[in-house]
Amino acid sequence: MAGAAQFEPGRDTHALPFPVNPQTAAFLTLNDSALAFHYTGHSCNVKIGKKMSFYVDPVISRSFGSRDKFNAFLSAKFHAKGAALTDTYILGDADAPLCSGLRSAMIYRSPDEMVLLDGSWAYVFERQTHAPANAAQNFDCSKAETNVERLICKNPELIKLDATVNRGYVAMRLTNSTEISYQDPVRLDQINWIKTVRNTCSDNACLLKAYRSRVAYIKDRVASTYPSYPEEDSNQESD
Repeated sequence: MAGAAQFEPGRDTHALPFPVNPQTAAFLTLNDSALAFHYTGHSCNVKIGKKMSFYVDPVISRSFGSRDKFNAFLSAKFHAKGAALTDTYILGDADAPLCSGLRSAMIYRSPDEMVLLDGSWAYVFERQTHAPANAAQNFDCSKAETNVERLICKNPELIKLDATVNRGYVAMRLTNSTEISYQDPVRLDQINWIKTVRNTCSDNACLLKAYRSRVAYIKDRVASTYPSYPEEDSNQESD
């Protein structure tokens, strides 16, 4: 799963766990008879009630008004390509509680993406072409290109702090995010810190100060849910 967001006001909470870390995010497999939902080593199946070519069905029409508005929502929230959708599936009965919230949900599929509408929530799943990254680990130093990245990778303390900040970012999304999308304020805040604080540094002293300050900021944001942070917590990624 690449993202989750509400597309209209509703009291229902998200039935599927938020994809805060690509490595542990849920994924789907689909054939003409059933959809299989996989998450943290568990799976369940939902029967396909009906399959048809994609069209602006009553769910899309009622909730978005038009295909253009549906496509615009998918693009803004997930950078998904609504215009490429070709098939529609109406889901039926589930075989386990993990999938019970998906009864009668809608699936829209393109060659590279699947969009699931359930209640007032939209979920986007992308076709996996490589192993998903672990967002809670430190930066991959084999990909270091900028001066800041090279400084981090040459300093063991900065490498450790980078991992601590990344774990904290995952914890903040679990604790504070109301959606997982390109418009998620937690995501935008993290990007802003990287661009306007971390990436303005030119030496280790500046980077150490920036990272330590960020760890303190994150600790304040997640203390009630993850009181052990910045120490590692094996239960951090449960939702």
